[in-house]
Order: sequence, then C-alpha cells, then structure tokens
Amino acid sequence: MNLTQLKLFSDLARELSFVKVAKQNHISQPAVSVHIKKLEHSLGQQLLSRTSQNTQLTPEGLLILEDVRDILFLCENLKIRSNYSQGVLEGSIRIAAIHSVGMYEIGNFLTSFMKLYPKVCVHLEFRHFDEIYELLSQEKIDLGIVAYPEKRTRIEEIPYSEDELVLIVGSKHRLSQKKSISLEQIRGEPFIAFGEGIPTRIAVDNILKDRSIDVDIRMTNNNVFTLKKAVEAEVGVSLVPSATVNEEVKNGTLKRIRINDVKMVRPLSILKLKSRKMSSPFKVFMEQLLKFEKS
Repeated sequence: MNLTQLKLFSDLARELSFVKVAKQNHISQPAVSVHIKKLEHSLGQQLLSRTSQNTQLTPEGLLILEDVRDILFLCENLKIRSNYSQGVLEGSIRIAAIHSVGMYEIGNFLTSFMKLYPKVCVHLEFRHFDEIYELLSQEKIDLGIVAYPEKRTRIEEIPYSEDELVLIVGSKHRLSQKKSISLEQIRGEPFIAFGEGIPTRIAVDNILKDRSIDVDIRMTNNNVFTLKKAVEAEVGVSLVPSATVNEEVKNGTLKRIRINDVKMVRPLSILKLKSRKMSSPFKVFMEQLLKFEKS
C-alpha cells in the first residue's frame, strides 16, 4: 500500500471513472487499474465494483474512504504546514463563484491575496449556483460563493457580504437623470431580467409581485454582462448588483439609479463542506476574504 494507490482510490471515489482519473493523473487507464488491484490485494477486500457501464464503490470501499482522505490530507499538508511555520504559504485553492461575484466583486481581493501569497495557486471558475452546490458536494472545489444561499445538509454557509440591487438604464432613457426613484416608477417598463430559476431573478420577481408592479419582460439571460449590453442598447431597464456596473457608469454608457422605497440587497455567502478539513491555504484564504470585505 502506498500514497499513489490511496490517491487514485480517492480520485476514483470522486469521479467514478477510470478514464477521467487516468487523464487527471497523467497515467494510462491500465496503470490505474493495476494500482487499485494492488491496493485491494493489500487490504484483502474489493473496493470498487466495475462494469462496462459504470464504476461504484463497494460497501468496503465506502467504509475506508474517509480514512483514506484523512491520510491524504495529513500527508499533503505536512510540508505545507512546515513551510507555513517558516512564513511561506503554498498549496492550491479551487473556487467556484456565480458570475456577478466572481467577475466583478472579488477581483481586488484576489489580486491582493496572490501578491501576498505568490506560491498559492488559486483556480477560479464562474458557474451557475446549482452547479456550485454540486461541485462542492463532489469535492471538486474547496469553496463556493453564491447569492441567496440555500440550506443544504452537507454544506455550511458562511455569511460573506451583501450587495445592493440597483436599476440600470441607458444614457438616453427618460429616467437617466435620476439619482433615485421609487419602485413604482418602473411599472410597465420594458425589462431585461435574469433567467428563470436564478436566485436573483426569484428575489426580484417576489419584490415586484409583493407590490403588484408589472414590468414588460423583453429579454432574459443568466449572464449579467449580456443584461448590461441589452440595457446599453436601450432594449429595456434592469435590476442588477451595483458593483457589476461600475465601469459602465464611469464611462457614461449606463446610468445607475437607487430604489429609495424598498430594501434592495442580496446576501452573499461562502459555501464549504461541513465535513471538509481546511488546509492552511484554505484557512488563510477564508480569513483574508472575510477580513477584506469588512475593511
């Protein structure tokens, strides 16, 4: 039994695919099979059930999985912790964030973090909120950042921040000279909305419904960049997180208007697995991110 065998077993438990694990580890598929067979021989138990259709963990494989991951965690962090005690932080962090946060709200933090810790590799990807929960459950990311977090059994929510939703209009719109308006003033307006099922869309729909305000939805899209472009083209108005339009407001292509009679904020949370042990880079990243937001 060796660490290579344990790592490949852990990877297989996550991916349930010999092909994917071979590719991720830059070895052949038969080599993965040989390592797993040697591990099973050492333990005297079958750990994986493999057919032409799928790969699954056996009850024996499930039984040892947590211990295997603990061993890998300890070994991986032994050198990291040793170096960190000497003032050098290294390792990797995998993050998935919804587009409006990842693209527009944590960029300054990531820049400062990577300058402070140049040996930490940060992998950031933009995903739909449902995909973030799924990736986290499959342990394919270390943390996620979403708006309007949902309660999930295995996932811990850490309140991170909140951002204001503002009305954006084109530079020629009748409301473009306003600094703030009441929500009633967008009744009947051509409207560019987030796609159905997106938490921000659901929240906006509920606010409008509670006040019996109808808008004329002309277009929907999941990407805030596309929404902004439609508003710039005077197709309609939209309600978006304030931080996502800083550049357009500065350039004069969009006007940002506050809603003065309704609290228009959305909560943001960091997501992590409750059972997941945090490596030193993970802990430092979390601490710095929360501290950065409060500063």
